[in-house]
Amino acid sequence: MVMSLPNLGWILDAGARLNLSEDVGLKGWHFEDPPKYIRQFEFECYDHDYWVDVCMQYWKLPFYVGAVYLLTIYVLQRYMRNKAPLNLKTPLFLWNLGLGLFSIVGFCRILPAHVDVLLRQEGFYKRICVREGVDRPTAFWYLAFGLSKYVELGDTIFLILRKKPVVLLQWYHHLVTLISQWLVGPLVEPISRWVVVMNYGVHSLMYPYFALTAVGVQIHKTIANFITTLQLSQMVFGLFINLYTLHLLNQGVSCARHALSIQIMAMVYGSFTLLFGKLFYDLVVAEKTKKPSSPDRQATIDDGRKMD
Repeated sequence: MVMSLPNLGWILDAGARLNLSEDVGLKGWHFEDPPKYIRQFEFECYDHDYWVDVCMQYWKLPFYVGAVYLLTIYVLQRYMRNKAPLNLKTPLFLWNLGLGLFSIVGFCRILPAHVDVLLRQEGFYKRICVREGVDRPTAFWYLAFGLSKYVELGDTIFLILRKKPVVLLQWYHHLVTLISQWLVGPLVEPISRWVVVMNYGVHSLMYPYFALTAVGVQIHKTIANFITTLQLSQMVFGLFINLYTLHLLNQGVSCARHALSIQIMAMVYGSFTLLFGKLFYDLVVAEKTKKPSSPDRQATIDDGRKMD
């Protein structure tokens, strides 16, 4: 099957025009220093402005990596066409375990600051529009989140080497998430806190689930359906808050958003809502009307869930 990419020309044009300004990065944010609820570790102290400059200067990097990613998919699929699937039980377990532990730690490190802002007066509005309530550990785990999207491309490689199907949603969501986070990340908008905490949270369940299934642990289908429901909910909520901030701006309400970010999030969450909606229907709604799955079929279904 020949894979085709959506027209991303407008993103390339916007990226080329994006310049460092006073409202890009953590400039203008009020740091909670020292952090209120968590201890700051030495490795979480980093030069944020340097990384903003890196992302802005090398904004084309995810496009180059994405091109290599798609080429690798094509070449590996052809290479594996007449070969037996590789037995990667242990590497797959360690891969998922590592990403799961990373997600759990990231979620636990950023959740306190997230909840703290929500509990303030007008907390939801401040959580999506106002530059306040961030500490340095939280900022570090935002950066780690963006960089992890390069690592997560390896999910697809494991599928190919095990001769599992690589559907549109599998490679599309990895590619688009990588590109969007690298372009939008340097803006460090308040709304990005929702994006990061939701994704860390879902991955904290999804990757450990796949680590266990990789070594043959039988987990009730209800857990898998719950994870798939969370995946779709994440996309719907992301689409909602993006449109809601656009509504606020149209009403003349102050909200720290950038036109580039609004456009990218609309494209990303709009397309993800449709694709994950179909995934939810196929794996949750439609499966309820079918006979109980055999172990092999259930393994194939589980592979289809690993898309977030």
